Amino acid sequence: MAVTREVIWKAADELDAEGIRPTLAAVRKRVGSGSYTTISEAMGEWKAHKEADARIEYEPAPPEIAERAGNLAAEIWTMARTTADQALAGERQAMIAEHTELRAQATEAAELADSLTEESDKLRAELDALRGVQAERDRLADELAELKRKTADEVHRAMEKATAKDNEALEARKNERIALERAGRAEGQAQALKEQLGELTAALRPPKGGRG
Repeated sequence: MAVTREVIWKAADELDAEGIRPTLAAVRKRVGSGSYTTISEAMGEWKAHKEADARIEYEPAPPEIAERAGNLAAEIWTMARTTADQALAGERQAMIAEHTELRAQATEAAELADSLTEESDKLRAELDALRGVQAERDRLADELAELKRKTADEVHRAMEKATAKDNEALEARKNERIALERAGRAEGQAQALKEQLGELTAALRPPKGGRG
């Protein structure tokens, strides 16, 4: 439901009938929505109509005075009423001036409230955006931590493989050295056997000029 002037006036009438002072906050609570500026302007008109509807009722001169004093009493009563009217007029002017000042202050306060509401909404939106950035940063931090963990695991496995290959290479070089040593000894033994074979062959060869 749109917050129109009539809706605001109806809420103010209801509050006034219930004996509740129709302040801006009370009217806005009864209406349920609407800016303070709109409510303030409508309430200013409502109060003006309320004051215009109030009529000053003059009590007639008591019958006994009219009977006893006649025209003199009526004249005195008229003068008193005129004086009262003048006093009331002065008070009414003062009340109108005060009401105008209060209405201006209320409008200014309502505008300030609306401005603060807009600023609050803006700050709330910025806070939500910051929370979104914080959540994204946390997500990226978690991904980075997981990446570091996976990288560390991969590096560890690679080092283990490299260490195993180094051990295999050392074992191969050791076996190669052992094989070379064995080959060297075998070659020495073969050379010694060759020399021994030569000596035996020379010993078995008959001397020159002897019998065959």
